Amino acid sequence: MVTLDRPMAAAERACAASLAALDRALEEVAAVISALSPEGYRARPLPEVSGSIGEHVRHCLDHVDALVSADRSSDLSYDRRERGTAVETEPAAALRSIQLLRIKIAVGRWSAAAHEPIFVSSTISRDGEVATGMSTLAREMTFVLNHTIHHQATIGLLASLQGCGVPNGFGYAHSTPRPAALRGC
Repeated sequence: MVTLDRPMAAAERACAASLAALDRALEEVAAVISALSPEGYRARPLPEVSGSIGEHVRHCLDHVDALVSADRSSDLSYDRRERGTAVETEPAAALRSIQLLRIKIAVGRWSAAAHEPIFVSSTISRDGEVATGMSTLAREMTFVLNHTIHHQATIGLLASLQGCGVPNGFGYAHSTPRPAALRGC
């Protein structure tokens, strides 16, 4: 049996801090989207680059949505995503989605359930093999935050190729020193 060495109050504070960081990351993504033209949001400036800014945004928001919609009575899966949605091609749709997700983050009942077990399923091969393991919502919050930051880096690169700057530290892990501020669009 695994026991938690940390007092539950500290764990709840950590959970709240993770949610606040995820909310800030979404706010930063919204700021970058707002600075782009619709054409820039949809553009694939390099054929070898995996996705447009819009496609990376949709991918991140799908992960956040899977987390905030998680039902402990069923498996959490980040693989159930709908590609080709308006969020990929319409900045306004992405901004609406971010606004709704930020509301769900703010009103969610996370502290009581954050350290309860949840099963997470992941597709692990091209032939559809699925692995299921145990996690907690608190751990998954950290994963989704880090996943969002990881994709911010790609979004930031694609935006800079179009001459648009991004917020200071956008796409950098919280453990990474912040770079100098970049210029805006």
